[in-house]
Parts: sequence; structure tokens; C-alpha cells
Amino acid sequence: PGRYSSVMVRGERVIAISDMIRRYILTNYPRVDPAIIRVIPRGVDPAAYPHGYQPPADWLAQWRRQFPGRADEVVITRPGRLTRWKGQEDLIEIVLGLKRRGLPAHGVLVGDAHPKKMAYAEALRAQVAGLGLERDITFTGHRSDVREIMAVSNVVLSLSTDPEAFGRVSLEALSLGVPVAAYDHGGVAEQLAAIFPAGRIAPGDKAGMQALLATWYNAAPAVPAEQPFTLERMLDSTLETYLELADR
Repeated sequence: PGRYSSVMVRGERVIAISDMIRRYILTNYPRVDPAIIRVIPRGVDPAAYPHGYQPPADWLAQWRRQFPGRADEVVITRPGRLTRWKGQEDLIEIVLGLKRRGLPAHGVLVGDAHPKKMAYAEALRAQVAGLGLERDITFTGHRSDVREIMAVSNVVLSLSTDPEAFGRVSLEALSLGVPVAAYDHGGVAEQLAAIFPAGRIAPGDKAGMQALLATWYNAAPAVPAEQPFTLERMLDSTLETYLELADR
């Protein structure tokens, strides 16, 4: 927050992409009139992320050739760039805890590190090796088929240590009908409250996350087919904001 970035809140209307961002604006820029803020959450296109989507057979065959695993494994996926605040270290510890409970958990880290953060990526791999989890944690690197990977996952996690402004990946997974377990803060908390409250865990509570996933081992709760954070709703609300000013 500061004079330079305050240009973002000098409009006749200010669009906040979540209630979290609205609170952030009012906390850090107290001169902003709350009446000019319009909360318009980001949205996904359900046609691009259809509920119950299954990847084509050729993709699935290639995936299994590239990343073979046991048929009974519970695939727990964390998509996102390999960077410290995204919580990849937490996923590793969560998988370790589930293995110690006797559950066939397999963690999938989808994403690569920024060239300047390669040391962190190597530290993650060293952590996995040190815990003896080389066969239980998969590093996919950068992928353009995240939708398909999430669709074949049993659970998608959002483990950001800092609250995200919205968190599109978690919404994409929920749109696909894949259960999401997430630290209950930021924009992701708003998604879970509206769509899938069963997946909320206190931020940083790795033991709580392990316990939740263990209860989901036999049967995770179903994700509703309908959700309010759609692309159409986002676009309609944005156009309404412009028309409101134009009509005035």
C-alpha cells in the first residue's frame, strides 16, 4: 500500500475480485468511499471445466505411462508454481502423515519454479528424498494439461500460507467436481463457504488436513454440480458496473 499503488482505487468505481480484497482496500486506503466498490468475484466457464469431466483415453494412457502408480493410490494434487508461500512443503508433510496412518497417499506437485527460485525446487526434492517419499511424491514440472490432472485426482489442495486474493485453481477443481481441501483464508475460503464447506481447514493445520483426508479415504463428500462463480456472472456484473456509470 502506498501513494504509487493507490491509483488502483481512484476510479469512479473500483472492482474488488473478492470480499477479502474489499476489506484490504478499506483497511489500507481508508479514504476510499465504500460505496464505489463493487465486489465481482472471478469466474470459470463450466463448459471449459465441466462437472464430472473425464480426460480422453489416449491422454490417460500417456499419463499412466509417464507417471505410473498403484491402482489403489489416493492422488492428492497441489497445482501451482513451486514457491515457498504456495505450501508445497505442507503437502509433503501431509502425504507423510497419511502414509504413517497406513493410507496409500500419493502427492502430485504440478508446476515448476521460477528460474531464480530453482534452489527452492531442489530443496523440495531433497526433502522428499530425506523422508523416503521418492515413490510417493511426483513432480510433474510445468504442464499445460492441469485440468486433466485435476480431473484424475482424488483431492486438490490449496495450501497457500498467505491468503490468495481469489485462487482460480481451486475453483476450477470444484467446477470439475473434484473435492478441494484448503486453508480457510482469502478468496479460497469464500469459494469453499459457498460451494464446499466440508473442505475448510484452519490455515497451517497440517494435522487437521491429514485427519480430514483420512476421513475422505473411503468416501469424500460430493461437490455440488452448480456453483455461483461462473464466467458469465463475472462478465455480466462487470458490464453492469460500466453501464451504471454510462447511464449516469
